[in-house]
Amino acid sequence: MSTLEQVTQDRADAAEGAAPEAERTEPRTDPEKVRLEWIASLTDPATFRYLEQIGVGQGWHCAEVGAGAGSVARWLSSRVGQFGTVLALDTETSHMEGLSAPNLEIRRQDITRTPLEKGAYDLVHAKILLMHLEERERVLGEFVAALKPGGYLLVEEADIRSIQRTDPPSPLLTRAASALETFFYFGGADPGYGMKLLPAVRRTGLKVLGTDCQLTAVQAGTPAVQTVSMSLAKLAPMIVKAGLMGQQEVDAAFELLEKPSDMVVYTPVTVSVWGRAEPGEGPRGGTGA
Repeated sequence: MSTLEQVTQDRADAAEGAAPEAERTEPRTDPEKVRLEWIASLTDPATFRYLEQIGVGQGWHCAEVGAGAGSVARWLSSRVGQFGTVLALDTETSHMEGLSAPNLEIRRQDITRTPLEKGAYDLVHAKILLMHLEERERVLGEFVAALKPGGYLLVEEADIRSIQRTDPPSPLLTRAASALETFFYFGGADPGYGMKLLPAVRRTGLKVLGTDCQLTAVQAGTPAVQTVSMSLAKLAPMIVKAGLMGQQEVDAAFELLEKPSDMVVYTPVTVSVWGRAEPGEGPRGGTGA
């Protein structure tokens, strides 16, 4: 295990209140779950505001695609009540262990292979998902097709290029951020898709009701910087293997982020767009009932 990976594991354990190594009897904390929870802690407050503005309420049938650690699915479950339903989808559902409610279904599903049921949902929500998919435009269209007449779509996507900015300037961190961006392109992802989201939603024919973006400044050495440092740690082995950075450079960049200082780094910009399908005739249930 590299220095970077070891520190990341230690930070994940600390965040979960894990016992020291000599006292540990339970499996180690999953750093990916901790990373997802940190991202949620920064982005969910805005997501919940948008969902409240949309008017999610009792009896709605909702799909949460790319549910991650399940924080939005949990919120939706509490809003739709006993007559509503929430379907939480992800290709990896282990991060939602312990999340349970009578109106909540957790399902392992690859949305690129198995789309949502057509015309079934009052709300479809996805966050920081489409940017990772090569066929993102097709999947976005399938989200719209899954809406009931009058149903709502809320999609939120990142533009990671903002993390190249630091104050004071750090050529090393800028290089690390650039390496992350390049690696995303290598894998068929679009690291700047957040900036393309609004016109992409308009092209589906959905009526756009609102758009917003959020950008958070985090200080080196603080817990919140894990939204950046743990993403670097996750991809570091592949960045090194691809020759985009050396292991010593990656470790040095990670140390800059983890060491308390006055340095401030931007998190990725998150762009949110929400819209509504045209209302249809007759009873619909949920948003149209």
